[in-house]
Amino acid sequence: METETTLKTVEESSPQKVNYKQLLLKFAGIGPLLILLCIIVSIINPAFLTVQNWINLLTASSGIWIMAMAMTLVLLTAGFDLSVGSTMALSGVMLVTLLSAGMSQLLSIILTIAAITAIGFLINGLLIGKVGLNFFVVTLGTLSLFRGIVFVWTNGETKYVSEYPLIMALGNGKLGVIPYPIIIMLIVFLASFLFLKYTSFGRSIYIVGGNPHTAKLSGINVTLVITVVYAISAMFAALAGIIETGRLASAAPTIGTSTELLVAAAVLLGGTSFKGGVGGVAGTALGVLFIAVLQNGLSLANVSSYWQNVITGIILILAIFLNHVKSKNL
Repeated sequence: METETTLKTVEESSPQKVNYKQLLLKFAGIGPLLILLCIIVSIINPAFLTVQNWINLLTASSGIWIMAMAMTLVLLTAGFDLSVGSTMALSGVMLVTLLSAGMSQLLSIILTIAAITAIGFLINGLLIGKVGLNFFVVTLGTLSLFRGIVFVWTNGETKYVSEYPLIMALGNGKLGVIPYPIIIMLIVFLASFLFLKYTSFGRSIYIVGGNPHTAKLSGINVTLVITVVYAISAMFAALAGIIETGRLASAAPTIGTSTELLVAAAVLLGGTSFKGGVGGVAGTALGVLFIAVLQNGLSLANVSSYWQNVITGIILILAIFLNHVKSKNL
């Protein structure tokens, strides 16, 4: 008996065996992968580390960043919004139409965001949250619907906004040396982070995504939570569309095509689960930066745009796979 006790004591006091698998997985997250990617790109082309390149990189990714913050909320409820790219294009066309009708720039921006938010609430939100239709089917339908409306509305033509200084400032203006799109995307990130962490509604989003039945028993209005997150998704897509319209000085019916895939990839790279209830906007921000650095690095390396899509797809699949393995083993 004494011998068994002694052996047990020795085992407990001896150093724990190192789990090399877990140790490796700790360094396989999106943060370390982003750092490794930055090092590789900077070695290939030192211009990557210049301040101007980073300003250009962040400005170009501002639209994806803003929509990814909202997509995080949607995924946390175990949903998905395939229509954000089309919503982005719809907001740009709506903005230009209001401006062309003689409405003031500020009022046009406010009405565009309000109208697109209402559309997201009434169509995606209510059909998914209230009626209970499958989110994939609904948002796939609105993806096609909104894109079709944009082409019919514009007759497939690009509309230009270079004569509107406020719109141009939102896309190309600067506060000191920092472009307004970067300032806006940082504000959106901070607001989203605080909303999720410090508000009861934000915490309800996690509960609804983790277990809707438990959420109902806790007195949470599950329908309201789901409809609101899809309204927020539409609102952020509208904001991204307005910024993109100013940045490109135009609203084209093709703007935002396939953007929803990059947005979803960024959120998944950041560790937010498709199953809901797990993740956050901090990880999403790293996911967006990973994609932005990857695309910027390929451009600096003069890789063909065709091969950029191939390489980006392969690396994103590998990165998401690593995050998946990490989440299951740590």
